[in-house]
Amino acid sequence: MAERRTELLTVQALRAIAALLVVAYHAVGHWGAHVRAEDADAIWGNGAAGVDVFFVISGLVMVISASRLHGRPMAGWVFLRHRLTRIVPMYWIATTAKILLVLALPALVARTQLDGLYVAGSYLLLPVRDAAGDIRPVLPVGWTLTYEMLFYLLVGLALTLRVQMLRVAVPALLAFSAVAVFAGPGWPQIAGFANTIVLEFLAGVLIGMAVQRDRLVPEALGWVLLLGGFAALLFMPVVSGVLRPLTWGIPAAAIVLGAVGLEHRLARRLPRWLLAAGDASYSTYLTHGFVVPLVGVIVLHTAMAPIPALAVIVGVSLVMSAVVGQLSYVILERPLIHLFRRRRAAPAVAVAG
Repeated sequence: MAERRTELLTVQALRAIAALLVVAYHAVGHWGAHVRAEDADAIWGNGAAGVDVFFVISGLVMVISASRLHGRPMAGWVFLRHRLTRIVPMYWIATTAKILLVLALPALVARTQLDGLYVAGSYLLLPVRDAAGDIRPVLPVGWTLTYEMLFYLLVGLALTLRVQMLRVAVPALLAFSAVAVFAGPGWPQIAGFANTIVLEFLAGVLIGMAVQRDRLVPEALGWVLLLGGFAALLFMPVVSGVLRPLTWGIPAAAIVLGAVGLEHRLARRLPRWLLAAGDASYSTYLTHGFVVPLVGVIVLHTAMAPIPALAVIVGVSLVMSAVVGQLSYVILERPLIHLFRRRRAAPAVAVAG
């Protein structure tokens, strides 16, 4: 049985677009690594900004989810239980599949280590670091879920204390951001959470509060924010590090703010396949790391010229990742949600990654 939707269908569509942006980014990266000895950031790194859209959406959704539980007994625990049952089962399945792949084909997996503490930390969504020192669990895309868990804990704490979410999230996330900006190389990195990208969650929280109060932008401004945000996100030069919330976070927030402001105009016009892709966006996000390399290997073993090969790898990766994600959602993710969450309390637009 299909899950009952809320009114934020534009956000549902954005989830699909954000996931496919990340797929395109990794498809470009696979081509670049094998054809030009360059990573995706050197070719077209803007696809990684799909993560920034996810983080803004996450803040919005947390406001909606928390408001439905505020004041209830054990609200913080109920919230965390809902979120964990939403993201953990599929993440554990995908992580286990990656471990089995590493064991079966170790020569094909360059950066994954299977040290016991590293694997345990990956399963527990802790900010574990790989051999290169990057926050990168066994399933590489799981690094975003590490930050999601931080957000969940802050929201759960606010619900437990029965205070407004911003009173907990603002000081905590500003502190993490300050350490990322000012800390020297010898400073402890606060369990790996010192990253200014967490500010994008705050942007989503503010948008969520505006949605709850029905303070949406006018339609004309909504179009400017939506289209201008996408133009900036797709073509702005890649700037990594502490400036990411400025270069990608602000456009991502503009996209989400514009989209919810245009809900009344766009909701009924959104194609079903895009909304279905939004349903499956979490599964697509988790599984595309298995699909993209397979597509790349097949295409690059043909006699195709480099530029057409890039187009084919990106195009086929997008289609096949969406198909595999949809199958994973229908066969695994949705049944697991119904199994572990007997009573539904989170909105259909909930996002994890």
